[in-house]
Amino acid sequence: MSYIALAIIRNWGDAVKNFFLNGGNMKKEPKVLIGTGGWDHESFDRVFYPDGDMDSLQKLHHYAQFFDVVEVRPTFWDEALTCNDAWEWIGAVADNRRFQFNVKLHQSFTHRKEIKPALTKNVRSVLQELLKADRLGTLLIQFPYAFTCTSAHRYHLMRLSEVFAGFPMHVEFRHESWNYPGLAGFLAEHKLGTVNADLPRIKQLMPFSTGFTGDTAYIRLHGRNEHGWMKNELDARYDYLYNNREVRELTRRLEILTPKCKHVTVICNNTTQGRAIANAVQLVSALSSENSVVVPGKTLAAFPQLAGVAVPVDEQPILIEADSYRRVV
Repeated sequence: MSYIALAIIRNWGDAVKNFFLNGGNMKKEPKVLIGTGGWDHESFDRVFYPDGDMDSLQKLHHYAQFFDVVEVRPTFWDEALTCNDAWEWIGAVADNRRFQFNVKLHQSFTHRKEIKPALTKNVRSVLQELLKADRLGTLLIQFPYAFTCTSAHRYHLMRLSEVFAGFPMHVEFRHESWNYPGLAGFLAEHKLGTVNADLPRIKQLMPFSTGFTGDTAYIRLHGRNEHGWMKNELDARYDYLYNNREVRELTRRLEILTPKCKHVTVICNNTTQGRAIANAVQLVSALSSENSVVVPGKTLAAFPQLAGVAVPVDEQPILIEADSYRRVV
């Protein structure tokens, strides 16, 4: 029998297996994508990347070997990014056909409530390039706590939905005033998805829920560091490691949510000290059918609590049948 015939048989067998595992759906798209808020963090150099001198694209290439989604943070700060940057990101993740980018909208739109034509053009060019390559997860529109539910702010959000029409969009609110019964209808009317953010249990912050609009759920895990959040310092805010009990709680939420929608994206944004990496690995393991997931040896050394759910890639033997062992994807 030829190698081509063997390949056809193997691929058909995988398709049949996937058909039954996905409730009769032959499409091989992942149900849950798990990743972190950004990939180019100094804290990740110490716990995830093999070489601290790697440039941003090299880091992204390494990251995409272990995770399937990431939030693009430079787009929040840098007005000059264009489709050329998106093209480089796409090239860096070429080895992972499932990889998706969630682009964080620039702060001018969300924090200063400005709509600049030149910046709008740049953002749209980034989104269009990712969309053409089937790499765009969504446009993340994250508003600050000061963005309360007023008529002026609702109007601004409506304008953003028009400016970026044609692209998937998800909105994260921080202020509890947005927690009203008509929110889901308002977002659906303007083709906006909602972000479910896990924030510290502080008065007037949005509560954590697992509701969603459309067919995609987007969960962002910021940590539960109440003291750090009140200090209003970024590193302090996101300095939190979810413990095993909390990981089990999050897993149960995901297991309840997953059957209700087409896709679920989970972003661990507790990036201080690289803790997002550890919690992302734990969630991947909890939702995986494999006994262990594979991580960089550096990660296992930094977070020994992962020993029960992960093995270091450095010590992983090369197997002919790759299905029995997999990286964190």
